[in-house]
Amino acid sequence: MNNLEKISIKNFRGFNNLEIDGFKKINVFLGKNNSGKSTILESLFLLIGMSNPILPDNINRMRGLNIKNAEEFKYLYHKLKFSNVPEFHANFKDTTERSLLLNPIHKKGTASESTGKAISTDEISTIDASTASPKVSGLELEFSLKKRHSQKKTLKSSIVFNQLNQSEFIPIQNSKYKEELHAVLITGDSKESNALSRYSEIVKRKKEDIILEAIQNIDPNIEDIHPLPDGLYFSYKGIEELIPTNISGDGVRRYFSIVTTIAEKPDSIILIDEIENGLHYSAHKLLWESIINIANSFSVQLFITSHNIETLKFLKEVLESDKYESFQDDVGVYTVSHTKKAGIKTYRYSFEGFKDAIESNIEIRQ
Repeated sequence: MNNLEKISIKNFRGFNNLEIDGFKKINVFLGKNNSGKSTILESLFLLIGMSNPILPDNINRMRGLNIKNAEEFKYLYHKLKFSNVPEFHANFKDTTERSLLLNPIHKKGTASESTGKAISTDEISTIDASTASPKVSGLELEFSLKKRHSQKKTLKSSIVFNQLNQSEFIPIQNSKYKEELHAVLITGDSKESNALSRYSEIVKRKKEDIILEAIQNIDPNIEDIHPLPDGLYFSYKGIEELIPTNISGDGVRRYFSIVTTIAEKPDSIILIDEIENGLHYSAHKLLWESIINIANSFSVQLFITSHNIETLKFLKEVLESDKYESFQDDVGVYTVSHTKKAGIKTYRYSFEGFKDAIESNIEIRQ
């Protein structure tokens, strides 16, 4: 897989300027609440799906922000100022680079008064927020891709406020670009809705045994998993009928959601926010083992946030075991911390540094 190695983030939410490099196959971000961990995952999500104009709205909705007008896109901007244009840049192992800017825009018309049709990107102009203060009517996603031995390509998509319907935005996708990367963001309170389609894809590739083994680790009473037309079902020992997965315990459903998301699409990037949410601490070790196994089997790169010290202790314990010690260099652990002079910064631990901090009870969730 063409792994992501470095990202820079400017003017996005609470970040003024942040650079993180040296990414591994599995990357774990530690920090207290409101430290910026989730913002890092959102940045990665936007950059991997940089041509998709609905993502800026989606990441706000994931935080419970159902914005009602384009002015509320300010929550994506540092210090809520549209003059602080969010910028994202990433470098990959094969030297590919990609960039994204979220430019505020104003309209010559977000929709035709007579037809209600969306306008083209040519009809939208960018606001110079330092010299003018017209109302913002949407966002222009200016994105670029630079591959080895190829010229840099810069394109645009946009999302604009629909004046004919005061509760919706019109996404304007750029038809000249097709995304080659795939990313999924699992939030701490994600509602399960795509388990059937995900598991069906795994079955098509004859990889369902990996998932069954993983789920049996957390609940040995599950004998099989059945994708049926009306949903997913578990077969439990001693129960004659199949049981819908959506009435299983929260921990089982959360665990199942994570492992099937990782396994669904090989060569993808998976972002997991607050990995410990919904899981009893006794399942954390099994989850880390499953994550390492499945990420390795499906060539997936993971970015994970956590603030739970027990979860981190289990990660250390797994990586110290004979079975998984060879994966120590595949896991990167980062502390996300607020500094007085330099703002938000990240500090990367080697495995030995991470191990020593845990064993010495040093607070690494700064």
